[in-house]
Parts: sequence; C-alpha cells; structure tokens
Amino acid sequence: MSTMIKISRSARPADSYLTLIQEHPLRAIRTRKDYDAASRMIDRLAVRDDLDYGDQQYLDAIEVLIEAYENSVMPVKPDGRTPLERLKALLRTSQTTPVQLRSVLGASQSMVSMILSGQRALSKKTIARLAEHFRLEPGYFL
Repeated sequence: MSTMIKISRSARPADSYLTLIQEHPLRAIRTRKDYDAASRMIDRLAVRDDLDYGDQQYLDAIEVLIEAYENSVMPVKPDGRTPLERLKALLRTSQTTPVQLRSVLGASQSMVSMILSGQRALSKKTIARLAEHFRLEPGYFL
C-alpha cells in the first residue's frame, strides 16, 4: 500500500519566490558578472518595504550566496589592530556611547569601563553579543 503525501498550499513556495527564481536563479556565484547580477537583485529587493514571505526567503538565500562569494574572493585581511582598537573604531563610527554599549552587552558600567580601558579582555559571550549587534562575524573581534 503506497502512502500519498499531500502538500498544502501553505507549504508551497510563494509565487513571488518562484518569479524571482525564474528571473535570477539561486546558484553559486562564481564570476564577477554573476556577483554584479546578484547584487543588483539585492539592491532591488532591499529598498522595498512590502516584501512578502517568498520575497524575503529569496532575499535571505541570495545574501548567503553573495557572502560566500565575497568571502572566497575578497577575504578580509588582518588590519593590524587589536580587538579593542576594532571595537573602539566601531563605537566611534556607529556613534555608540559606553552607556549604549552597556545595554548591548548586558553588562555593568564598571565592566564596560574595564573593557574599554583594556583591563578586561573580550570574552566569548561579549564577542558574540558585539558580533550580533554590529552584524559582523565573531572573528572580527579576535
């Protein structure tokens, strides 16, 4: 006796996803031309504020493909700065105050002061929170 699996309409990809796939299939990015085309697609979708589920799923997937390509062809080179110097530069450019950093880290003011003065190294937990907040890879702070 064979078992028939019934797929509900809600389990199928949204029509918008399939339309985007037809326009620009999701596949590994291997050339600059592929990268440019994928980047144009992201630019087009990122400015919209009316993305449906299918649009968002497509956008998430193409971002992963672009990131993989960038990491393979444009690796981040060590810049010679210490993790603390990188953190301080991020705080300056993002205009994040020590009080705001305290909130990001869920730490006391004295702990933040110790980190910023170099008296305390960045813990794994602190690095994870910083990476999430600034949307960076945790390795940036190592």
